[in-house]
Amino acid sequence: MNHFLDIHKTSPADLRTMIDTAQAMKSARNGRPKGAPDDDQPLKGQMVALIFEKPSTRTRVSFDVGVRQMGGETMVLSGKEMQLGHGETIADTARVLSRYVDLIMIRTFEEATLLEMAEHATVPVINGLTNRSHPCQIMADVMTY
Repeated sequence: MNHFLDIHKTSPADLRTMIDTAQAMKSARNGRPKGAPDDDQPLKGQMVALIFEKPSTRTRVSFDVGVRQMGGETMVLSGKEMQLGHGETIADTARVLSRYVDLIMIRTFEEATLLEMAEHATVPVINGLTNRSHPCQIMADVMTY
């Protein structure tokens, strides 16, 4: 299981592989309708939880559409819909979600929330943004440079 929490905690080789893979996938989509699934569906049959403690239009749309294009399904959860850290511990939330989903993306305020989610989840966790880092945005910036 590989989390993607911080660009500085990911090896240069892994970052290069992610960029190369993303560029190949983007090229393969050229001219295809946005709602059409990829030929190679790496997330086929998988459920991805998209947690938005901190809302975002671009992050929500890009993750939701991207997961669907890769053949997966999404479950979008907002801070208002969850008891994240209030009445239900982050550790418990991570364990419960891990029973039902294959991957968790979390966009939250506190870095500690992200790290606790990753510590207790038994599925990969992606940092959609914290008050400390935004690795997915960095990767997107690299791809558009």
